[in-house]
Amino acid sequence: MGKNHINGKSFLEKRYSEELELEDAIQTAILTLKEGFEGQMTPDNIEIGICDAQGFRRLSPAEVKDYLATIA
Repeated sequence: MGKNHINGKSFLEKRYSEELELEDAIQTAILTLKEGFEGQMTPDNIEIGICDAQGFRRLSPAEVKDYLATIA
C-alpha cells in the first residue's frame, strides 16, 4: 500500500467485514488506498480489480472514475 501503509492497514481493519457488498468493498478499498496515497488519485494512476466466482477482472478507467467521483 505504500509509504503510509500503517494508516491504510488500520483504516481497512476498522472497516472490513466479510458481509461487505461489492460496491461497499470497492469504496472501502479506494478509501484505504487514499490513506497512503500521495497526490490525487485518478483513473490513470490507480487500478481496481475484482476477484469473484466468475474470475478476475479489472475495472475500466471509466468505472474507476465513477467510483472516485463518489468519494470526492
